[in-house]
Amino acid sequence: MIQWDAVNQLFAQYAWAQDAADFALLREVFTEDAQFTVEAPGIDTIGPIRGRDAILAFVGETITGQNDQRRHVITNVRFEEEGEDRATATAILTLIVVADGALRVQSTGVYRTTVAFEGGAWRFQRLHLALDLPF
Repeated sequence: MIQWDAVNQLFAQYAWAQDAADFALLREVFTEDAQFTVEAPGIDTIGPIRGRDAILAFVGETITGQNDQRRHVITNVRFEEEGEDRATATAILTLIVVADGALRVQSTGVYRTTVAFEGGAWRFQRLHLALDLPF
C-alpha cells in the first residue's frame, strides 16, 4: 500500500535533484520506462520524452544551460491509489529563480503524475507538467 509520505518524498527528491544538479538522484526518481511531458503557453509541447535515459538527457541539458539558481517548490501534493503498486498524484509547482542578486517567481504549474513501485522504491512512471508561464 502506498503511503502519502512516500509520494511526498518522491516529489522532494525530484525537486532537490534538479536544484542541486544531482543527476544520480534524478535517475532514482524515474522508472525505466518513464515518460515526461512539459506544456507551457507560447511554446510547443515538449514530449512525451520516453525512457529514463532520454529524460535525464533532456533535464541535464536544460539545467546545464541555465545561468541562474532554480528552486522547485512543490506543494499541495495529493494522490489516489490505483492498486498496491501504482497511484496517480498531482502537485503544484512554484519555480523560483535567483539571478543577478534578485529573486523572482519564474513560473507556476501543475504536475500530473503516475507513480509506480519499481526496484524497491516509488518512482515516477508518467510525469506531465503544465506550466502557467515558460520556464
